[in-house]
Formats: sequence, structure tokens, C-alpha cells
Amino acid sequence: MKNLLLSLSALLICSSAFAQLRVTPNGTTSTDSYIYVSDEVLFVEGEIFLTENTNDPTTVASIYLRDEAQLIQGTTASDNRGSGSISIFQESNSDSYDYNYWCSPVGVPAGGPGNMAFGTSRLFDQVSDTESTLALTTSGFNGTASPLRISRRWLYRWNPNSQRWLWNSTNDIVGAGRGFIMKGTEETIHGDPFNDPNTQRYDFRGRPNNGTMQLPVQVGVPFTDGIIYNYTLAGNPYPSALNLYDVFNDPDNTEIDSFKFWDEDRSVNSHLYVNNKGGYGTWLPGASDTDPGLYTAPTFLSYDNSGVPTGGSTGTGASFERLNAPVGQGFMIMADNIGDGFVYIRNSHRRYIKEGAGNNSQFRNPNGTSNSDASSTAAGGGTTNNATQIPHMRLQTFFGDNTHMRDMILAFRPESTDGYDRGMDATHPMDGDISEAYFKIGESADTYKNLVIQTVPFAGDKQVPISFALEEETKFYVTIVDETNAPYSYAYLFDSERGTYQEITNGELAVQLLPAGTYESRFFITFRGDFNDRNQDPLVDAQNELKEAVEFFQNNRVATLEVNNPEGYDVKSVNIFDMAGKLVLSQENLGTQKNMAFPTANFSDGVYLVKLTTVDNFAIDYKINVFNK
Repeated sequence: MKNLLLSLSALLICSSAFAQLRVTPNGTTSTDSYIYVSDEVLFVEGEIFLTENTNDPTTVASIYLRDEAQLIQGTTASDNRGSGSISIFQESNSDSYDYNYWCSPVGVPAGGPGNMAFGTSRLFDQVSDTESTLALTTSGFNGTASPLRISRRWLYRWNPNSQRWLWNSTNDIVGAGRGFIMKGTEETIHGDPFNDPNTQRYDFRGRPNNGTMQLPVQVGVPFTDGIIYNYTLAGNPYPSALNLYDVFNDPDNTEIDSFKFWDEDRSVNSHLYVNNKGGYGTWLPGASDTDPGLYTAPTFLSYDNSGVPTGGSTGTGASFERLNAPVGQGFMIMADNIGDGFVYIRNSHRRYIKEGAGNNSQFRNPNGTSNSDASSTAAGGGTTNNATQIPHMRLQTFFGDNTHMRDMILAFRPESTDGYDRGMDATHPMDGDISEAYFKIGESADTYKNLVIQTVPFAGDKQVPISFALEEETKFYVTIVDETNAPYSYAYLFDSERGTYQEITNGELAVQLLPAGTYESRFFITFRGDFNDRNQDPLVDAQNELKEAVEFFQNNRVATLEVNNPEGYDVKSVNIFDMAGKLVLSQENLGTQKNMAFPTANFSDGVYLVKLTTVDNFAIDYKINVFNK
């Protein structure tokens, strides 16, 4: 017979709060004692003392947190202790070829009091609602789901001092508050909340982390590709949600520039660097601890065997809600060389927030969608009016017809400046290799910064520099895919050398064909175009003529894209991309045929971008809506 120390109803009666909490087996009756919490918060102001249950193998843990239940502890300085464990679930949404970034909410329940290190000895395979077995490990390349078997080849932590990856193996050596990376398994198992074929449930069992985590940050050390990232792998170290606005705005955390979140193309099933594609998205907090903030989706990059980005067709990641980091979420902190060289994560940053897009709290959505403003990209762009969000535009630059895309944000706040404003500007990862777009600010080499998110005070005559770095002759396209509380009616890409304006609002794309070089003082985002001069450039005239002559029609009845070319332009290529930037159809050397048709029966329902390019390197772009139901 088991002794349920406190039922959920009992917890509710006492407001789910304890000054201190002690859970031990019943020595008199030799029965297990545990707390089972479902869909509620358990709050303990002081220490938690847990003793392992040994009477029944199905109820070994001392506290079970189920159905989004979470544990929060107060600001009273106290160390958790004892041999007992809590049990809390998290799903990975990754297969055996894909990494997730983690941060454990628990440590080893042994040794002295306080937070302990983490390793695979704290990962368990769920058997029932209260019973789990220790996860197995393998030296093989692929983990398995049933039984849960973790490949120890892919367990790494990050050394911020050397800016290098370190192999964990199965050792319990990941410090509390430090992140680690781990590949998933190949199959769906029990407890799948999203019906996703790559969802793996992990039962984290151990001593719950509590109190302040002090994490050293190091700046000025280059990674293997020669770029200085200033990264520290951290995450949410608690069995509750973590509010990243509070972490960022903690007075002791002035080192934080932004938070970086890893994502990768999960359709690629390979363990080789040269085959995989991934990158870091960037998140900045908003104006309050309930503002979802600003997030730029990662550019997916290909890598060589040394982990250095290379060129090629890549695409981009999805956008997720990042304000409240859910249990187990790992992320990189990008640091600046200010403050005392440490970042602090505290109990005061904790929240009881259920995981989900509606609560601005996503570990990773397996369907690659969210309710953020960036999700409108997948719907063909749009305008959002939300008084609680900072006015901003989402700019996307597509390089060539078959390479990558850079997602950036230009925001507007009256209290901002044209220089670097911490909390309003985010440093650019600058990992686009052969071509890149970025905002460059600063008056001298000592103050230069490249930004992926920039905030400026708005004015109708404002000119915001936008820079492009090209290692070879490249055609690229700039457009605004989303606007939130926009303070302008139209926006343009202004070429100061040619004196031309190309509209980038209302679905329009600015097109440029430039030789290799770095262009840091030529192009600007403006809001009042010079209509007398904007159409006098021959390139713009040719683009307009092509756009007027060629017609597109998505015939969903027969699942075909029909293109009419009555003027007989010599068509070099027609490429179709999904709105994540992935190439889904490509046909070349089509010649001067006046009627062309392209099958779309195998496309998923959604919006796609069609790029038609002539042999003279003029292009036309068109968005189609595909419905194959």
C-alpha cells in the first residue's frame, strides 16, 4: 500500500504552498510517501528535503509533477538536500539525427546539500504515470525509443572560456544552470502530446535545482570558423518556467546582449556535418515581462567537417515564442564585455507558465509554426495591430535563386537611439558565409556593431543603413513579410549610388544584382520615396516591364501553376520556394515558350514564392496559394 502524502485537492486547500517541505518513506508501515501534483504549481519558500522511496519500484520518486505541474521555490536562501527525487517530463521533438539544446531541472540526489551536476543518470524512460526505468546508453550512432537508449556520441557541453564543444559521454559533469546538447531517438513512444513521429519523452529525475546560478561568460575568443560569438550555453535550470525578460533585465546581467536558439532542418537524416543544415535564431525581450519580444528565425547553414559554415541551398527555421523558457529549454547567451563577467539566473526569474505558443512558451513546435508575428511569413505576410507590441517590420533578404535567406527586424521606439541600445538591438550572428545582410552601426572601429535586430526612433525622413556582404556576384531580393503597429505607410530600399527607390511593402520586392563586395554605406531603408527618380533606373524599368508582361495563375483544380509569357522572354529558370525558403521545384533553360505549366500536386497546402529569371538576369516574383484538398 502506498501513502500519498498530499493529494491534489489537499494541495489546493493549502494553496499549494509550504514554508519547508520534507518527504520521507513511512518507517512504521514500510510504505512509500510521495506528492503527486497535476496541472498545478507547488510552491515551497524554503528548503526541500527528500528521501528516496525503496518499498515499491513503481513509486520511487518523492514528488511527481504531471500535466504541466511545476515546482517553484522562494527567494529565501536554502539548499535542497536528501537522496530523493522529483520526476518531471519533457518532450524532445527530435529524431536520432537532430540536436536539441537542453538544460536539466535536476541534479544527482547525492552528496552534500545544494545543486548537483547532471548527466544521463538523471534521464529515465517512462513506464507508467509514476514508474520509470533508467535510460540505457549506446556507443552506436542512433538512439532508440523503446527501450529508451541514448547515443552517448552526441552528448556535448560548451566551454565558454575556449568557445569550444566538450564531450560529456555519460558522466554527471554538466553543472547546474549549464546547458548541454543531445540527439533524440527515431520513433514515437507513449505520451506523445503532438502526434509527431519524432517526439521522445524524457523523465528527468533528481534533486530539484534551486537558488541562484552563477555562470561565467567569456568574450573575444573566436570559434573554429574565426568568428567571435561570445556564447555561453545555459538554459532554464528549474522545474518551472523561466521568464527571460527578468533574466535579461536583472541588474547583475548587463553582460547579456541577446539569447540565441538553435534549430535545424529535421528532414535531413545524416550525422555528417556536410549534410546537415542549422543555425541560431535571435531573441530580444520586449517592453515588459508579458511582451513576447522580438525573434528572428535562424538561417539554416551548411557546414564542413570542421563545423565552419559553407554556401549552398539551406532555407530557414521557424519562429517560436521564447519569452518564458519551458522546463528543460537550453539556449546560448550572447555576451558583451561589460559587467563582472558572470550571468545570474535566480528564483525571482521563475514563473508558473504552461508550455505553449499561447503562453509565449515553446520548447520547440514539431509542426514548425507558432502564433508569433513571424508566423505570418508562412501565410504570405501581413500587418498586425497589437497595442502591446513594439512597432516593427520583419525584413527578409533572399540571396540568389537557390541559396539562403536572412530574417531581420527593424523596430521603432522613441526612447531608442541610432547607436547601440542594449535591450533594443541584438548582435548579428554573421554566419551567412558567401552572402549576408545586416544593420551596421557605430562611428568608428571601436564602436562598430553588426545587428540582426535594430531599434531606432521613427521619423518620416529617416534613412536606416542596411548592409550587404557578397563573396561573389549575387542577385538578391529584399522584402517586408510582416509589419506590426507600423508607423509608416510605405517603405523602400534606397540605392544612394543610383538614386533609386524600390518599394518593399505591400508584397513588393527590391531586386539587386551586384558584383562581389561589401556594401555598407550605399543602401538604406527609407519611408518617403523620391517618386520623380525612382523609376528612371534601367534595371527598375526592365523589372517593371517583365512584371507587366508575364502572368501567373495557380490552377488548383488541376494542381498546376500556369505561366503565360506572351512577349516571348527567354526564360533561364523557374524556381518555387516554400515560405521557409526551401526550394521545392526547379526547372531551367525553358527558352521563349509562351505557355508553361508546372505540377503542384505534391505540394503541401500553403503559400509559395515563384521566381522566374530570364537569360538577361531579370526576374519576376509571384506568390501562389496551393490547395490540394
